Amino acid sequence: MSERDPSQPGAPQRRTEEMSIPVPVVPPGPIFTLSPEEIARFFVRVRRDQDTEHWDVRLDATLREILERANDFVPSEAGGILLDDPRAKLAGAPAPRLTYIAAFGSGVETVVGRRIPSDRGFAGRVYSTGRPAQTDHLEHDDPLLGLAPDTGPVRSVVGVPIVVGASICGVLQLANRRSGGSYTPRDKELLRIFAAYMSSSIQNALDAIRARAQARIDDLTGLANSRYFHTRLEEEIARADREQTNLSLLFIDLDRFKEVNDRFGHLTGSWTLQKVGKLLGDNAPAAALVARYGGDEFVIILPGADRDRGEQTAEALRLTIANAALFEPSANTRSPTPLLHVTASLGVASYRDHLAPGGSQRRRESTLLRLADSAMYRAKARGRNRVEVAEPEE
Repeated sequence: MSERDPSQPGAPQRRTEEMSIPVPVVPPGPIFTLSPEEIARFFVRVRRDQDTEHWDVRLDATLREILERANDFVPSEAGGILLDDPRAKLAGAPAPRLTYIAAFGSGVETVVGRRIPSDRGFAGRVYSTGRPAQTDHLEHDDPLLGLAPDTGPVRSVVGVPIVVGASICGVLQLANRRSGGSYTPRDKELLRIFAAYMSSSIQNALDAIRARAQARIDDLTGLANSRYFHTRLEEEIARADREQTNLSLLFIDLDRFKEVNDRFGHLTGSWTLQKVGKLLGDNAPAAALVARYGGDEFVIILPGADRDRGEQTAEALRLTIANAALFEPSANTRSPTPLLHVTASLGVASYRDHLAPGGSQRRRESTLLRLADSAMYRAKARGRNRVEVAEPEE
């Protein structure tokens, strides 16, 4: 985190209402935030985001910048960002609690992560009305009182709502005007203007997150795409080496899929791939990565799974596909017209059980994939709709 030196030329300055001499802005000092993983949970603002929570954009850096800029606008001794619980909102909770996810000021490290009601006190008023507010007196039962005893008494507080998209999702508040006295109407107006910048910063970060997530997704099935599969396979092999654990890889190919396209057309073929992709995604183990490799081929990484567990998982998925009755998409959802059943051939390869030791990681990645692919082709050669396990590498 960088700090501004008020003695340097161009350091932000502002004039007090009482005096005409410029007052240098004092940097807010250390800014404390929740971990990036915990922060991501508070930005699941629409249901589709729940599938992209493995985010690599540092939202904590965005929040720190917001608090630094807010202090530039209205220098204060303490400040914080509170956000509501998006899952509670998605579930229809009338008054989700507000959580401190970032704060600065003496003693505020004990505040980050604390929750307060969103329907009481000063912060609750800003959140529920969606309007900036300022006060020199907190009610005796205000949840803000007593959260951080090291900061001393709250002499004055100003706050603005945080808006993401068209929805109010939290509050930015500052406490104890650094130049002394009460926050002024001008302070409140400056912070209101700053709120637009704050909303844009958060929205830009979320857009970047979703763009990166989309780059990992296969457009047709919604599963991971082959590029992201190779990235994750590299990571999982490195982890298995580092932690001396195992992993298994499943290679799946639909049987006689060309006949589906030839008989029913490519639109039905695409629809079938979507349905099979959903079956795999819904029925694979929770820790698995399911990806569409290309065409009618799918691959699944099973972290920690040995040969036997990989084979058991493959057999369960084979039965799931074989027993699924696929129906023609129709407006008549009460009595859909049966269309076809499909089956799949699956190959299983285990990192510890089938690969010879040694060689580069890239060789191990390609060999594991080749062994699973070869086992899948052996399943096709032996009658299709079956699981075959790889033969150990010599």
